[in-house]
Amino acid sequence: MFRSQKINSSAAVLWASAFVIAAMILVQAGRLPGQAAHAEMTATRADYTVMTTNSGRGGDGDPDELLYVIDNRDQVLLVYEVEDARRGGVTLRDGWSLPFQFASARQ
Repeated sequence: MFRSQKINSSAAVLWASAFVIAAMILVQAGRLPGQAAHAEMTATRADYTVMTTNSGRGGDGDPDELLYVIDNRDQVLLVYEVEDARRGGVTLRDGWSLPFQFASARQ
């Protein structure tokens, strides 16, 4: 024989709202723009590692580039900007002592 069971209405409402909220989260997550960080080029040679990337400035056809250089011997990170690759001008924008930066981050 079949037994009829009563379903607690407050539990049913709670489960239904949980499913609605989960569905809304999935829909919103699907709308997020994919803005992954892309390094255009990285290379390592001896005690140096270099990476170039788009700076976000400049035109679409001729964007400005940033050049990051890690010098393992002197333990520094240097950031250069190439404003116009056709002119060949490279400008030092900033530099940091890596041991100092890591020590500051620990505090």
